[in-house]
Amino acid sequence: MAAARRLAGVLALVTMGAALSGCTGGDDPEPEPTTATTSATPSPSETATPSSLDVGVFGERRKVAAYQDIVDSFTAEHPEVEVEVTVFEDARAAADGALAALDFNADLDVFLADDRYLAELVLTGGLEPVDTLLEERDLEFGDDYQRVALTAFSANSRLQCMPADVSPLVVYVNTDLVDEASPLDEPPPLPDEEDASWTWEEFTQVARNVASVDGPGPVKGVYLPPTVELVTALVRSAGGDVVDDVLDPDSLTLASDDARRALTEAASLARDSSIAPRLRDLDDRGAPGMFADGELGMFVGTRADLPELRETSGLQFDVLPLPSLGRSRSVSLMTGWCLNADSDNVSVGADLIAHAVGPEGSEIAASSGVIVPSGLDAVHDEAFTEPELQPRNSHVFATAIRRSDPMPFAVRWDDVVVRVERLVQRLWSRPRIDLEGSLEDRLVRLDEGSEGILAEPE
Repeated sequence: MAAARRLAGVLALVTMGAALSGCTGGDDPEPEPTTATTSATPSPSETATPSSLDVGVFGERRKVAAYQDIVDSFTAEHPEVEVEVTVFEDARAAADGALAALDFNADLDVFLADDRYLAELVLTGGLEPVDTLLEERDLEFGDDYQRVALTAFSANSRLQCMPADVSPLVVYVNTDLVDEASPLDEPPPLPDEEDASWTWEEFTQVARNVASVDGPGPVKGVYLPPTVELVTALVRSAGGDVVDDVLDPDSLTLASDDARRALTEAASLARDSSIAPRLRDLDDRGAPGMFADGELGMFVGTRADLPELRETSGLQFDVLPLPSLGRSRSVSLMTGWCLNADSDNVSVGADLIAHAVGPEGSEIAASSGVIVPSGLDAVHDEAFTEPELQPRNSHVFATAIRRSDPMPFAVRWDDVVVRVERLVQRLWSRPRIDLEGSLEDRLVRLDEGSEGILAEPE
């Protein structure tokens, strides 16, 4: 596994190169992925050699549509290239498809991968690092793209995949409910331009105020998703981390004082049914649906939740950073464009990736409403901020990215995530788990059990 570890000096190499160029579970079978072919009719003067690419993507329908639009714009510029797009059910299915392609030379030339699975992909030895290829195409990614994303998709002092979507955790706020719940002589303690952060105490105060608006009625104050990403953000905000070494983890560290404090605070709020909806009561709407229906004051989500809220007539909302338990932190959910080293069309695949994260591809991604492009300029462009639309504080997405650090880099990190989230769901939904007593024992056992999972594979 040592060969797959991310090295701290990779960004120096990336920046130097850019400067030079510029100067889960269950036994049910997985559903078959769907495919769509995109090509443009070559012009009579076209002299380039015809070629084809198999591209794998995943995500909800709006993201998939954006990726298809990016492919269409690429083939419009390169009519000699025929692209077949395979849509996988989710990130894990996409990773399995990519692993099959890398291990057995299956038909995937370019594919989208979640950073959670990068270590697995690197371990195959089948990824074609993209840094040099993109430099040759004048892509100045060293200074022009999100540093946290470049770090997350780097290993062996090379940029293994090019970041595509860097979507941070933010707090969605129903401004009407929050204003209604605030005392007449006291504005709600929300972040503003002068103070761009808020404390956990201020956050919980707003949640309690909103939940008290209709007494025992259906309105709740806040929803905290029981995910490893939110747990990581809160633990880091409290001054700790979820593992002993993010670049080369040997064990979880959730039993540490900082981690236990963060988990205790979050669980105390999430399991209070007078303030937070119970997990079993979310129904098919989920937290965004409850929020859109005026039954939830706040929830932690990502850019992917935005279109549904914008489509809700009369809903007034905004986005704010995650609350702080000591320092303002977030975590970004990231995907990257990767290249199969055994592809017969490595150069054409690199052309597609450069186009996807270049000006035209980034504008398509930004305009989708669900993707946060990795380019620094893109997240400040009006195609992304859309100042005439909600949320007013769209700059919070860019701020939250800057407050993010990469998640742990380990081949079996996904297996660890399953165990962490299983415990977090129990903490959120089972008040009988004593947060002052038995919680520490459970976390110690979880930390110890992670050591065998994170041990280096043969």
